[in-house]
Amino acid sequence: MKLACSYGEPWLGEAVFRDSAGNVIPAESRDAALCDEQALCPAEYSIENSTYFDEIYHARTAWEHLHGIWPYEISHPPLGKLILGLGIQLFGMTPFGWRFSGTLFGVLMLPVMYLLLKRLFGGSAVPALGTVVFAADFMHFAQTRIATIDTYGVFFILLMYYFLYIWLAEGRLWALALSGLSFGLGAASKWICIYAGAGLAVLWLLHWAERFAGEGRAAFPRFAKNAAFCLLFFVALPGLIYYLSYLPYGRAQGAPLFSRAYLGVVLDNQRYMFSYHSGLVATHPYSSKWYQWILDIRPILYYMESGAHGERIRVSAFVNPMLCWAGLLALFVLLYMAAFRRDKRAGFLLIGFLAQLLPWVFIDRLTFAYHYFPSAAFLVLALGYVFALMRDGRRNWLMYAGGFALACVLVFAMFYPELSAHPVNPGAADRFLRWLPTWPL
Repeated sequence: MKLACSYGEPWLGEAVFRDSAGNVIPAESRDAALCDEQALCPAEYSIENSTYFDEIYHARTAWEHLHGIWPYEISHPPLGKLILGLGIQLFGMTPFGWRFSGTLFGVLMLPVMYLLLKRLFGGSAVPALGTVVFAADFMHFAQTRIATIDTYGVFFILLMYYFLYIWLAEGRLWALALSGLSFGLGAASKWICIYAGAGLAVLWLLHWAERFAGEGRAAFPRFAKNAAFCLLFFVALPGLIYYLSYLPYGRAQGAPLFSRAYLGVVLDNQRYMFSYHSGLVATHPYSSKWYQWILDIRPILYYMESGAHGERIRVSAFVNPMLCWAGLLALFVLLYMAAFRRDKRAGFLLIGFLAQLLPWVFIDRLTFAYHYFPSAAFLVLALGYVFALMRDGRRNWLMYAGGFALACVLVFAMFYPELSAHPVNPGAADRFLRWLPTWPL
């Protein structure tokens, strides 16, 4: 049978035929490779052998980028799928291959979080406790194990704020340049990093507003030089990274890098992405809004099936309720300290959190709990701020802060089956894990 294909010659990886009972029907082909590994084809779909949720788009697109095929999913910039494709290149088009890069970046987030906490608050106890809380977050665990691109966005967001803080605190231009580089890599992975870039711009403007208030016109020459520096590293460099990330598109179209055809591909995709995200009209049983995220009201259920003996198998994504609810209280501490004590660290973290959340307040398209992932990272930083206040004001602070971190770990262990597709007794899950009636667990 001849199959039509919009991006080139069609092909099949392996052909398997089964009867009504599920038994393999022996098949032959003039192309021996088409039917030589039928035993490897799984009889049933599962999380261990197939894609789930948005993996069906991103893993396929990553593979297409590797093979010069016009991509199936074009609703996000390409770099996240290119990073995802590194795992496929190393380990093949397998679940381990397409999930490898996200898991690696999820692990790498932990030392970045530690370094950021250490820069902010010093010492080792507060950074270590904050990193433990982050490692025990449900969203961090579930989201970095699925082959989607949000992980890369959050990773680069943490990096861009880490480097910006070094510049704000120490005036190191190399750090400001690396913040711009991180912004460029993030924006070319997913547009959520543009929200973070807006937060960086606010912090930059506040910094120079303070300088002008203290120095007057004498600050202008340094401001002008720094503005030119930022145009290079926050506009020109990210623009180049973004443009180069479309190399797989150009390759698929046969368009040279610096050609009108290549530029047209890039611009057409920007128009498509904006139209797609601004005009998306859809429903989903596990969608949620921003005001539900901050209270952990509506998790998203990525995967569900029943085991051979009636066990419940789930993969859910939501913030560890210990982090979500305590972090929300910590935000009010930040607000008070920023507004009435003029604490710059509190303002820095509050602006970072709001830069990730506020855009979603004005977006009426379909949204999900995983859109809160970048904000959840700032909840960890907000709790780190509270831990630092406790350290500086209470003799037994480590007992309280350490107890909270331990509670986060214990709650994570309790919910582990619902985050990892580990079979669990449905009665026990309903009894112990359904803390809110709106949780689809």
